[in-house]
Formats: sequence, C-alpha cells, structure tokens
Amino acid sequence: MKIVFDSSIWVSAIKYGGIPLAALLHATEHNYLVTCDELEYEVVRILREKFRIDPLDSQEKLANLLVRADRVRIAGTLTGICRDPKDDFILECALNGNADLIVTGDKDLLSLQSFHGTQIVMPRQYLDQANAPAGIPNH
Repeated sequence: MKIVFDSSIWVSAIKYGGIPLAALLHATEHNYLVTCDELEYEVVRILREKFRIDPLDSQEKLANLLVRADRVRIAGTLTGICRDPKDDFILECALNGNADLIVTGDKDLLSLQSFHGTQIVMPRQYLDQANAPAGIPNH
C-alpha cells in the first residue's frame, strides 16, 4: 500500500509523537510512503516557523522516516479540488504517486473522503484499518 501523510501529520509526529508518530512508524515498516519536495519543504518550514526547530534537525528526522519512500514530482497543475487550495498539492502528490491512502488531520482534505480512488483518513482510522497496535510512542 502506498500512503501520503499530510504535512500536519508529519509536524505532529515530529513535535509531539502520539498517534501521528505511531501511524508513520507503522507505515514505514509495513507500507510505502509517497512524498514530494513541496511536502517536505512545508514540514520543515512549519517546524521552523511555529516551533523554532532547526531545519537540519527536521530534515534529518524526515530523511530517517523516508528511507523507503517513493518520491514524485508535482507541477502544481492540479487546482480547485480542495476547499483550501493550499491542500491541492497533497492530492497531486497522491495522484502522481498512485497512493492508496492519504492520512491527514486536515478537515478540508477529510471532507473529500476520497480522490481518484485514494481514500482520505485520519491517523487513528489508518491504524484501525491496518489492525496496528495503538500504542502511543513518544520520541
């Protein structure tokens, strides 16, 4: 299964751990992640601007979790799909990477429920569907 994790999940996982981190760790062990430069840049930017986390630390944590990830290129041509146009790149990343699932906490993305056959779920739903342990790791 190929999965795109929205930037909000990455930020929560890196900053706080918990269910977002459990979902990411499960996916890295049992599935394949799909990512793009834009997604990674957004995660690093948010961690730097909101939490003052050094960009090099953020990039290292991302790199460790993205070892088995499929990297896709997006052109920014997919527009007008999501209520929040800033989220359209997540949909384009999933589409270009043939992702089966988008994991997010973003209400604008969740309201779509699916996009071109890609299901959109919250981290807890992903863990439940995967019958994964619901233990909440801390970093």
